[in-house]
Amino acid sequence: MTNIIDEAVIQLAERFQLPERVVNIEELPWVPFTDHESCYFKPLRFDLNTGTWIYLFRIKSNQVLGKHRHTGGSVIGYNIQGRWRYEDRSWVATPGTFVFEPPGDIHTLITEDEEVVTLFILSGALQYFDDDNQITSQDDIYTVLKKYRNYCTHHGIAIREDLIY
Repeated sequence: MTNIIDEAVIQLAERFQLPERVVNIEELPWVPFTDHESCYFKPLRFDLNTGTWIYLFRIKSNQVLGKHRHTGGSVIGYNIQGRWRYEDRSWVATPGTFVFEPPGDIHTLITEDEEVVTLFILSGALQYFDDDNQITSQDDIYTVLKKYRNYCTHHGIAIREDLIY
């Protein structure tokens, strides 16, 4: 009896599981994340069901990314290249640093003398603040997906629909 139940569970799980995805990041474009092109992203996954987006984030050296807050979920980061930190924090992310940010944390990202590349996994919105702590704009999975699609369309690059799952 146990083998029959186990086989039924396995068949059910296989029926609903997502297919395996393999992406060569060299085939993906660096898409400008900001209007002044101080940072770029390579999209790796857009999960429209949970609002989670995964991307490589590249920031030019000696940049200050304005004050912002992540809502809707935690942020996971793994620094690959360069050094960055948050203003008023004692730590510095160097290559190999893992970063966990709780939802609602407000911070200003600062890069040092070399370009930074970090893998980020986040969900919810990314809200930007002015000097008076008023929200000026925000990004979320839909605005970032739109940036990716618009960039690809404008530059004649095939949109990788397989990144949306």
